[in-house]
Amino acid sequence: MYSVDTNVFMNWVIGLILGTGVLLVVATLFLSSVRGKRGRGFSYLSMLTALFVCFGLVVAALGFRGQASGSRPWHFFLDMKYQPRYSAQGESKLFADGRAMRLPVENTIPFDGTDYFADAGYHPGPTADFLKADQRYYLGIANPTAKETKDGVSVPKPPEWKAGQITEGYFVARVPDAAVSTAGGWGPMLQHGRQQFNVHCAACHGTSGKGGAGTDAYGIVGAYGLSVAPADVTGATYQSLPDGQLFHTITNGKGSMPGYGHQVKVQDRWAIVAYLRVLQYARAPVGMVDKK
Repeated sequence: MYSVDTNVFMNWVIGLILGTGVLLVVATLFLSSVRGKRGRGFSYLSMLTALFVCFGLVVAALGFRGQASGSRPWHFFLDMKYQPRYSAQGESKLFADGRAMRLPVENTIPFDGTDYFADAGYHPGPTADFLKADQRYYLGIANPTAKETKDGVSVPKPPEWKAGQITEGYFVARVPDAAVSTAGGWGPMLQHGRQQFNVHCAACHGTSGKGGAGTDAYGIVGAYGLSVAPADVTGATYQSLPDGQLFHTITNGKGSMPGYGHQVKVQDRWAIVAYLRVLQYARAPVGMVDKK
């Protein structure tokens, strides 16, 4: 990056300063022997010489830059050199086994990639191969091959109703059983979904989910015109979407809505989907009641 080594450059600077100091010492001794210690000029020269001599003593004690030494370095400014943290392969009295390095928590999903080769192999970036095998729970996808072509574009195939039963397409039709069991049942799941919806969704869609803008807004964002009018997620369009597609939208976003996959856990996203169905059912459209 630099054409001149910084250590070599600083050593030259220090050498020039020390050389100047030597000349000042010689000049001071010479003038002292010839003229004696008289005059204001001699006082200034003596003071300047003393400063350079002090600098020389400091350099003699600390050494030049870039010198190798087996001694422990002096740290006048710590600059976060020593921090209250655990190092790799370190010890910890906090845990019973005395190890500072801990195993990942249960259900941890390696998704970000590694920049080194480990015993488990190497993957340069995010890859779905490192997700859990249950794609219904983690991705909301029932059948990845279920797609159809519309206007020359391949899109996910929607579910179909046959004899009062729903046939899944690309996305899962209902909240997976794994999400319900992990939440401890429908009751706790809906309560948690309400809390998560009010935290992450109500600012735009309102606590009722009806969205809107201006004087008709149910959320803060739409009321103050901070973006386009948030969607009414309780309407017929969203009622007809499968649960997996709602989960996918929360995860990755759609239109002006950003994705929340990076900040809302998988289980919390399913809880939001479940509570959203409650808000939709509260509007009690006839078609939705019949299908339920």
